[in-house]
Amino acid sequence: MPIALAEIGHAAIDLSSGYGTVASVETLMDGMVTTRMILLRTLIAEVTARAPESAERAGLVEAYQSLADLQQTHPAEVAALLSYPHVGLWLAHVLSLLDAESGAVPTTLWADCGYLGWLAAAGALTCLPEGSVTLVIRNGVVMLPGIGLARLGSSEDSGHCELRWTSGTLHFTTDAATVAVSAVDDESDPAWSPLRTVRGAPAEREVLLDDLDPFRDLRDAHLDPPRLTAAHSDRWQQDFAGAWDLLHRHFDHYLLPMRPCLRALAPLSAQPLAASTSHTAFNGLGCVYTTAPADPCQLALTLIHEIQHAKFTLLTDQIVLFDPDPACRFYAPWRDDPRPIYGLLHGIYAFFGVTDFWRVHRNAECHQSMQAHVNFALWRGQVEAAIAQAATSGLLTPAGEDFLDRLTASIGAWAEEDVPAATALATAEVSVAHRTFWQVRNLTVSSEGISDLVACWTARAQRPDTLPAVTQVDQQTVPTHYRRLQLAAQLLDTSAADVLSSQEQQPGDRAYLAGDFPEAVALYTQQLRSDPLRPQPWAGLALALPKLYPDDTFGILNDRAAVAAGLYRAIRDSGDIEIVDLLRWLSNEPSRDE
Repeated sequence: MPIALAEIGHAAIDLSSGYGTVASVETLMDGMVTTRMILLRTLIAEVTARAPESAERAGLVEAYQSLADLQQTHPAEVAALLSYPHVGLWLAHVLSLLDAESGAVPTTLWADCGYLGWLAAAGALTCLPEGSVTLVIRNGVVMLPGIGLARLGSSEDSGHCELRWTSGTLHFTTDAATVAVSAVDDESDPAWSPLRTVRGAPAEREVLLDDLDPFRDLRDAHLDPPRLTAAHSDRWQQDFAGAWDLLHRHFDHYLLPMRPCLRALAPLSAQPLAASTSHTAFNGLGCVYTTAPADPCQLALTLIHEIQHAKFTLLTDQIVLFDPDPACRFYAPWRDDPRPIYGLLHGIYAFFGVTDFWRVHRNAECHQSMQAHVNFALWRGQVEAAIAQAATSGLLTPAGEDFLDRLTASIGAWAEEDVPAATALATAEVSVAHRTFWQVRNLTVSSEGISDLVACWTARAQRPDTLPAVTQVDQQTVPTHYRRLQLAAQLLDTSAADVLSSQEQQPGDRAYLAGDFPEAVALYTQQLRSDPLRPQPWAGLALALPKLYPDDTFGILNDRAAVAAGLYRAIRDSGDIEIVDLLRWLSNEPSRDE
């Protein structure tokens, strides 16, 4: 049933608090199911019209009818099937094949379409005590979403099998053999792998630990994620239960709306990694993809972060908060590259949750450390800076402005929370350094714009009141060694020993962190003589120069660093250029005797 616009409007107001309620998330999930039903009917119509043989081999119409029949008697179960995370990914995958510019239908289309039969079979198996159905074998396997995977051939094999079930037993029959499964949770047969689950507490709903579904989104996977061992699964259960307990005790306002949304965890690694990652697939909401957590605290933070992404995606899929604008031109302090308005708002909403986590959890026994205070202070400042970008973008609709205003009000009191002085200093330095780095990395000035500045500088005339405009750099052209500001991570690392022993550390950064500001400026300048557009030394200068010359602000590095880099590149070979004098001139500050 279509969701009323008024209900979506109420959900938008509710989620604009930063949290949301169970009722609002359920409303948006219902809207997602409606959208998927429309997409499913579109898919069937397109495949039937353009590739009738593929539709027939996949049993598309029969699978759809099976779901429709099941919906008459088990509507809740069918709604749960359609909201299953990987159904969205499968729909997007097949529709993208149909939208290919060549217009040719891939020969594998029929096998990919077999997922609908798998879904219908999983529903029938759950709701009916016995039955049989013909299923597609794709790349040697049959996946029953939410239940398990049967291996019926090699990875090159595609074909059909018959599935029969009764009294909890399964029989997959092909022309070559039959695989008998005595119970869906039986792990004794290598031809059958059940989906394992984790549970936050005995009374809580199970969450799938999905390391099987072939339509998972594994873009952030480290190598090929393996099938977890029983020991790995037990560790996930322990960490998930610990994370759930932490959320229940301190973050119930995130946990409550998480319940109807979180359906699965998809491991991206079997073991915890130093460089942990997580993501939420736009078309696969309800599944959190993450590397193995180091501890329950990390998993709790990951769940908050990713479900914030899921809630915002559910909302923006059903209400217009901003005008369409795919241009990547906004500064998101947590990213080194420019972001579109959609990405900026997504980050704001997700890192609202991250900031709130550290705001509360920095006082817990397990994280009473300077690093926890740093995490809170850093994200607080970054979310505030990003909100300012979004608010002045000119792209928000009235609903979007209202949403952002309410979200801003929710974080208003956070600015009054104290952090240690050393924390405030470190995060302020990161903010300055990263903004300078970002400008030089991502913005450029045309040769025409620089020529007037060169003429004024050469004549020692006053700097023009208006500086040349900048344009975005093509991200494909950004050199690899320009892409990351290591100094930011070092400033935030509260272990000085780790900072100073970093083998990748640049000499200028080492001098700056040691407090030798004259040496740092000299080393940064030396780097720029050979590589004037390298953003990292400019970031270092933005920090070191005001400490070395406290009467100057060198404001150009805060506001228009790309102009400074472009001018320096244009004149560096015209004589002995003192970069300090150049930056004072660009900042409209008087020259001083050294």
